[in-house]
Formats: sequence, structure tokens, C-alpha cells
Amino acid sequence: MNDYLSLLPSTLQWVSNQLGSMSNVPWPLWIGLLFPIYVAAVSVAIWVLRGRVWLVQCAYPKTSRNRDCQNWVPGEWSRCRHHNRRRNYEFGHSVNPDIQRWQTFGKGDEIVERRERGVGLLRMRPAGATLLYQRGYPRPPRLVLRQLPAAAAATWQQVKGARLKKSAAGDHSEAAPGSARTDVAQGLDRVVSATRFAMGSFVTAIALTGIAVLVDGAAQTVLQYLATLGFVLAWAATSAGIYSRSEAWLKGACLKSLKWWFSIFVPVGVLNLVFTIANKAP
Repeated sequence: MNDYLSLLPSTLQWVSNQLGSMSNVPWPLWIGLLFPIYVAAVSVAIWVLRGRVWLVQCAYPKTSRNRDCQNWVPGEWSRCRHHNRRRNYEFGHSVNPDIQRWQTFGKGDEIVERRERGVGLLRMRPAGATLLYQRGYPRPPRLVLRQLPAAAAATWQQVKGARLKKSAAGDHSEAAPGSARTDVAQGLDRVVSATRFAMGSFVTAIALTGIAVLVDGAAQTVLQYLATLGFVLAWAATSAGIYSRSEAWLKGACLKSLKWWFSIFVPVGVLNLVFTIANKAP
């Protein structure tokens, strides 16, 4: 019987084989489906944290002081109490609550896109638009719902091989590191790096789980242990680098993994070994 260290990979293998026996879909594809589910979960979590939790400046682009509003608010979907609803101020400017983070006022108070960009999920220089983000800023939920039909149509066109869009010529604006921006949450450069690391660890763990099916004996056990370590690293990076946004997130993720490994997995594995020896003793 496999011990606790290999429980998750061996369980994934068993479930995948059972599903594969009921359909024509090969078992590696069943395991591979975990990756887009994980990516979607991380993407939505970061979208919500950026939109509603992590502190940023209001950054309303038109104030009586001729600069972006510097009041702090919880999340990029929010504006401060002075700019969260439509009103006219006696000292010269009107508030339009419909303006989004990626927009500003042009000539004649026309709403135009800002030159600056926010920060993407996996890149500091984000793409123009996705379902959850516009130029590196999280879309509010109501805009995501409006975008769903267009996103579904765009995905269908992409599946058919059509090129969805071309980059705007001459647009070389770059996003500064998250720690140097006040219109986005602090430490987003670390969040991007941690997200890359976590997804890489997760997909590596899935690949090792798949390879373990092809071998047996000690080689299978070693691969299962390594796969478990990959899943643990992915979770630790998600905790230290994405949720906590720690400056030393990589060191923190490694320490968390070692702590969990030695405090949970190893003792259970040792106990399993002791019971196995005891059962075999005459």
C-alpha cells in the first residue's frame, strides 16, 4: 500500500484510470484538466484581491489640485468617498463615476485610454484586454458579465485559428514594477513572479504524476513523492507570494514546504513504515 506521501498522485492516477475506462478520453488528459482548473482558480483569486482587498490610491484623474486623487481605497474597483458617485464640486470639476482605472480625460473631458498600463497575471507588461483584465487593470464584475458574450465569441474564433487582434503600433508604454506604482496594489511584481512559479510547480507535479503511471516499483514511488513536493511548492508559493505578497516569497515558499513536509508528510510516512514492519514481523 502506498504511504501518505504518494496519496495524492496515486489517487489522481486511480481516478484518471477509472474515468478513462468509462470514456475514450486518454487518462493523461483527465490529469491535465487539473491545470486549467488551477489556473482559473488562481486567476479569479488574484482578480478579487486586486479588485476588492489590496490597498491602492483612488487615482481619479481629475481633481482641483490638477493631479490624480491620492486617497487610499480597498481595491482597484473602488474610488474614494469624493469620487465614488456623480457630483459637481463648487471649485471646478465634476465627478464621472463611470470612468475606469485604464481610462482618463482627454480634450473636452472626452474619456480616453490612459498611456500607462497596469500589471497582468503573468507579465509586468500586460496584453490589451482579457476577460478579467483591461490593459492590466481588473475589470469590475459588471463589465466582466457584459464582456462574456464577446469573450466567448473571441475564444471560438481563436479555436478556429483566427488571429484575434494586433498590437497597437507605436504603443511602447510599459508598466513600472508594482512596488513603484500607487494606482495598482503594492508588490504586484512579486505576485507575478510567484504566480509563474506556482503554475510551473503545479504543471510539473501533474507531469510527474502522469509519468509515474508508466513505471512501477521504486521509480514510481520516487516520482509520486516528487509530484507531491511539486503540489506542496505550488500551494506554498500561492500562500507566500500571492496571498501574503512577501518580499522574500521564494524563501518563504521553500520554508513552508519544508515545514509541511517534515511536520506532516514525513511523520505519517514513518508511522506507515513502522506499521508495515510490525505487520510483517513474525
